[in-house]
Amino acid sequence: MKILFSLLFVTVHILTSQDIHTEYLVVEGDTLDVFSYQIPEGYSPDDPLPLLVAFHQWGGNENSPYYTEFDDEANNRSWFFMSPYGGSSNNYNHQDAQAMVEGEILWMMDNFSIDSNRIYMVGGSMGGAAGSIYANNHLDPTLPMVAATASGSGILDCERRYWEMEGNNSMIEWFGGTPEEVPFEYHRNSAVFFEDSTQSMHYNLQHTPLYLDFGSTEAHRYHAEDLYNLLFGYNDNMWIDTIPSGGHGYSVMHENHTCDWLSQFTLVDDPDYINVNLDEPSRVYWTEAIGYNDRDEFIRLITTRYNSNWFELYEFENSDSVIFHNSIVNTDFNEILLDNHVFSRDFKIGLTGDDFNSLTSIVALGNVDDLFESLVITIDNDNSVVWIWLPDWGFVWEFIGIEMTFDFEDVSQDGVWNILDIVLTGNFILDLEEPDEYQLGAADLNDDAGIDILDIILMVNLILE
Repeated sequence: MKILFSLLFVTVHILTSQDIHTEYLVVEGDTLDVFSYQIPEGYSPDDPLPLLVAFHQWGGNENSPYYTEFDDEANNRSWFFMSPYGGSSNNYNHQDAQAMVEGEILWMMDNFSIDSNRIYMVGGSMGGAAGSIYANNHLDPTLPMVAATASGSGILDCERRYWEMEGNNSMIEWFGGTPEEVPFEYHRNSAVFFEDSTQSMHYNLQHTPLYLDFGSTEAHRYHAEDLYNLLFGYNDNMWIDTIPSGGHGYSVMHENHTCDWLSQFTLVDDPDYINVNLDEPSRVYWTEAIGYNDRDEFIRLITTRYNSNWFELYEFENSDSVIFHNSIVNTDFNEILLDNHVFSRDFKIGLTGDDFNSLTSIVALGNVDDLFESLVITIDNDNSVVWIWLPDWGFVWEFIGIEMTFDFEDVSQDGVWNILDIVLTGNFILDLEEPDEYQLGAADLNDDAGIDILDIILMVNLILE
């Protein structure tokens, strides 16, 4: 969907010395949402600054968070401050609202120098879980991600809260029905679903620091306590208020303490271990699921990266293809190890990388009773993906790995003409090193069947160009 933003903005003052600017999110000519933002004093486009996104409580709007002190804390820390309306005063967490928030963050990044590694989120009551739910659903490092998020009285499990309240008209409206009618919508728009971990997205929060606060007398405080206990030892950066004050929503939060805690963290967008439930095909860190099997079930993905060309895939369900991004590098591809239970069906593994166009040959092998079988390989030049088809042979077999051969034009075979190529060529001329067949062809730039000073002169010209 192409997103266009309106040029109209309004400046207002709400119990603050800072100017509050109002902007509108416009998609294909339709105004979908309104959001407000504050520019920190002393801002310079040459200095990327953090962004604090604040979500309003039930019945509020894009200006409500300015009645807290979070806008002042942001200004004092030289952070941008932004508050979305979210399309509605009575629900934040549905998919449309999340898309609006993403579009508004992108607008901020397009118009100001935002530090993409320090986007923080905070919310109270209805907006209290918005940051963690957004984090669950946005793990693509090419788009805005959450460095850390703080919740005041957040409804972290929408289905649990629905039954606690004996119904909730707002959830029915925005999710399209009751938990019995559309359970997947409740689970994909919650930070966690406690009753069934296979239908929960809390796994996705492993690398997102969580700040959890509730009032001392709130009946649903155990949403936060249960999530904290569930993630303890899995997420190493959590804080929960063990001596809570009274109140609800933003009123239970100490703005200075919250922002001090958030400020410790920068975005984790390249972990070596990935354990996620994806609500739709999407990129998650350095992997990407392509395609559904069942749209009302999560895509399960667990994998480890040992280095740029060695992965282990433990589990991959409800999708037919997975891409390992940036896995094609100028070296022999060692192997991808797969647990045997993965092969209950056939699927594809895709490989991408900067050296895609320098591939000259690729072989993928499987081992069946000590017999090596070649796997089918296709190359998608339009999207720069090498696809390896993993078949369902009906019995246990071992995936051996992939071998790649590269052909670069330069002598050192690193894809760049530089001083190293001149040094190597000089060594070849002085018989200090013996070139291999690729280096021999690359060093003979004038094609006279020999390597001499004329080739070095041509190299210098290439480097200078």
